[in-house]
Amino acid sequence: MTFVRRARYALGGIAAASALTLSAMVPAHATFEAGVQAYMNGQYQQALDLWRRFAVAGDVRSKKILGDVYSGKSLEGAKTAATPLEELPVDNVQALMWYTLAAYHDFTAYQTPSADEVNARILAEQRLPDIRGRMSTADVTKAEKLVSQTFQAGSAYDLYRLGEMYQKGAGVQKSNTKALQMYALSKERGVGEASAAYEFLEPLMNKKEIKAALDATEKWQPPLPVEHTGKTRQQEELERLKRELEEIKMAEALKAVSDIDVELIQRALNAIGFRAGTVDNKLGPSTRAAIRRFQYAQVARDTSMTDEEKASVRTGVLTPRQTVDLFMDAAKAEHPLSQYVAGIMHVRGIGVEQDGKEAVKWLGKAADHDLAIAHYALGVVYRDGTTGLNEISPDERQSALHLARASALGYKPANDALRRLSFEYTRDIQ
Repeated sequence: MTFVRRARYALGGIAAASALTLSAMVPAHATFEAGVQAYMNGQYQQALDLWRRFAVAGDVRSKKILGDVYSGKSLEGAKTAATPLEELPVDNVQALMWYTLAAYHDFTAYQTPSADEVNARILAEQRLPDIRGRMSTADVTKAEKLVSQTFQAGSAYDLYRLGEMYQKGAGVQKSNTKALQMYALSKERGVGEASAAYEFLEPLMNKKEIKAALDATEKWQPPLPVEHTGKTRQQEELERLKRELEEIKMAEALKAVSDIDVELIQRALNAIGFRAGTVDNKLGPSTRAAIRRFQYAQVARDTSMTDEEKASVRTGVLTPRQTVDLFMDAAKAEHPLSQYVAGIMHVRGIGVEQDGKEAVKWLGKAADHDLAIAHYALGVVYRDGTTGLNEISPDERQSALHLARASALGYKPANDALRRLSFEYTRDIQ
């Protein structure tokens, strides 16, 4: 077993061992009721967290009530609580997943269920046709995939139960190939019922189906449990570190661009409607307020960030990443100075891929507005060429043309560059 396989098995098989069959080991009723109380108090996210934890641990009532919440159904025992849609939006994929897990919950393996638990399973099964009826085929497939992943992250007996579901087409789409795979995995782990089920099913299948099942069995790895179908803490930490390293790298690169100062930031903010006020090259209250409005607009579109993370970045001081995003937004809004900055960023690979073609495109747009410094930059690009993607080869004619135009527009450094270019050209032909 490889290191990656061992690591994934540790997460999928140990951290959430027997995810569907451990309710005998946890005080499920008490925690279910605690979730109901939190819900009635308006602590909706806390209620969801409690129900998720104990649904994964095997509490059928928690599974069923999660289906209710995500389907938008009023909750029995909590009818006085209002449900704000912004906090608990309808999510049919999640609703179908939890209802299915409740409807096919197995009591016989470990305990005698209470009347409330049996009732929860019955009600969940009754609600399956309705929730499926309002979903697209693609969304039903997503929910069934989550159901399958949850069972596969559980015990050997859970694998057997999933095999039964695939064989009968109950809760998941019928597939004898997947059923045989689950039976094979389960019997390898000592479940006697799985061996009998395997022997019964195999004669009903053709050689191609059997081979596909055995190949899938050989390649199978335990998936992450249902509470980790999003990003794990390890993944989130790695992504945070990656973002920090990118910010450091960009911060170092941005130091090389002396033209990016407060005045340019103010002009870019004004160009895209964030009202930085008078362009005075000072980071005053108006400019900070405009930056905060820009930051709010940026993070509002980022669904991967929590509200706390979003609040933490609305500081009134641009990060390197936000600086790059600001100038790219303003460049796309046809602001000449920002188009010049975008061109320089592509020349040097600052926050974007180093790309000669993109650099010439943005510098050319700025030059079309008779921006002298953009003509000068194009003259330098064509004089020296670029590296990275879509390299621009040196072109003395184009270089001379843009340097001459920058000089005519009054940009004095272009005069010296043009004389130097003429001297080098004369020297080369001699």
